[in-house]
Amino acid sequence: MTCASCASSDRARAAAQYDAIAELYDGYPGNYLDDILFYVEEAVRAGSPVLELGVGTGRLAFCMAAAGIDVVGLDASLAMLHVLQRRRACIPPPRGRVDVLAADMRCFALRRRFPLAIIPFRTFLYLLRRTDQMRALRTIRRHLAAGGRLIMSFFVPPPDLISQGRTARQEAARFPAPDGGHEVVAFDWTEFGPEQRLVSHITYIWYDEAGNETGRLERSLVARYVFPEQVPPLLRAAGYRVINAYGGFDRRPLGEGSREQIWVAAPA
Repeated sequence: MTCASCASSDRARAAAQYDAIAELYDGYPGNYLDDILFYVEEAVRAGSPVLELGVGTGRLAFCMAAAGIDVVGLDASLAMLHVLQRRRACIPPPRGRVDVLAADMRCFALRRRFPLAIIPFRTFLYLLRRTDQMRALRTIRRHLAAGGRLIMSFFVPPPDLISQGRTARQEAARFPAPDGGHEVVAFDWTEFGPEQRLVSHITYIWYDEAGNETGRLERSLVARYVFPEQVPPLLRAAGYRVINAYGGFDRRPLGEGSREQIWVAAPA
């Protein structure tokens, strides 16, 4: 269940960003595999059940379940959860359960506790205000079992690109069209604005077998990037202590030159 106070325009905006591209999500960025082994190892180490915030189409959840871990996944986008359910019907039954719920990570109430909660793949960055970040972190903390941990991961903001104000437009992925067409090619570019806002502009273009464009969809995803030095004070304010800070999914220490930041925290 979720709190009525979270049934806001913010939640509708966040869900709408992904509702429109849910059928295309697994193709872009479909080659992102770096975090799977890391999260499966952490899930096996912690044991069932694992709480995943931003479960999406089940990319990580079904991998953890294949390793025998029960997963409870939350997502604000009903369309993404519909894709997850369709994917469930197309794969062999995993050893672990995957239960999903449409909910807002800032405000939900489940009648169970978890040894591990994860906010993978930049999901935390879609909380656009510090108050939203605090509400989510505190809500998650209330759902952690004794000795439980929270792990969240997102990119390290690139200073050179921030100073330039944007990235160059590039081809990000190409994949078979999910609607029976030949191929979809995704192009993207990102602009960096004030208050640590970033907007990812994605253009999906459908092509037929002869290479002719047959359709186009343009969408923008709004997020708020976070610098590594901002994370420990935020976690402390939300009632956590930092256990580890990694600069990659191979568990290298977070430091100068890191492109990823992966935070492991526990209730203080």
